Amino acid sequence: MVPKGAGIHERSLVDDDQIIEFENYVMDGVDISGRWNTFIKPRVHADFETQTLDEIRRDLTGASIDRCIQCGMCTAGCTVQSEVPDFNPRAYIYWVRTGRVDELKKHADTIWRCVGCYNCTHHCPKGVNTAEVIEAIGQWLHKVVPEKMSETFRANHEAYRHHLAEHGRLNLALLQADFLRRVGRTQELFSPEMKKTAIKTMLDGRAIRTMMIGRPAKWRASRRVLLGQAGGQ
Repeated sequence: MVPKGAGIHERSLVDDDQIIEFENYVMDGVDISGRWNTFIKPRVHADFETQTLDEIRRDLTGASIDRCIQCGMCTAGCTVQSEVPDFNPRAYIYWVRTGRVDELKKHADTIWRCVGCYNCTHHCPKGVNTAEVIEAIGQWLHKVVPEKMSETFRANHEAYRHHLAEHGRLNLALLQADFLRRVGRTQELFSPEMKKTAIKTMLDGRAIRTMMIGRPAKWRASRRVLLGQAGGQ
């Protein structure tokens, strides 16, 4: 038996009670029974909660959110979505713009899985910096539901932002060391696996101290935002 609403794109975002299916249906004299006889009830939002959208807009990384046309190219090209089917940048932007705060909070763990690869930004036809918008949403969630972030994830998140704020670039070796320090696992720095990783990062140039190679343009402006959002970490 075919599941209800099986032909709906992004089916997980539509509640069962919002789906209407007809066994036989004729529209304007055309029999559309079968694949095309599934409908979604109109969703009317009469009272938008706009505070969240305004906050994301004001964030340096979320300023381009209003350009989104909900085409879904970001989700289609997402690195994480191929491994985590529930990860959906298009939906997160939609929820922000329609004030669906509860949905954002419910999916916080998934939203935080963004790896910042910028594939979504590259695929966007309207110039939305989707990766940074998702980062802004993640930062907002960090403030409103900090309890949902695991200690391990929090340590990684804070180490990431700290190094980006201080150097303007990420140094994988230093970032890994800082993360292990934050979670009390510094002994792993001397493990055989870590030694192999250290050698590899040195050989491909990633272990060079970022302070020695300079900082990118607009670093100071970004640093103020990063430190402000990270609580001065």
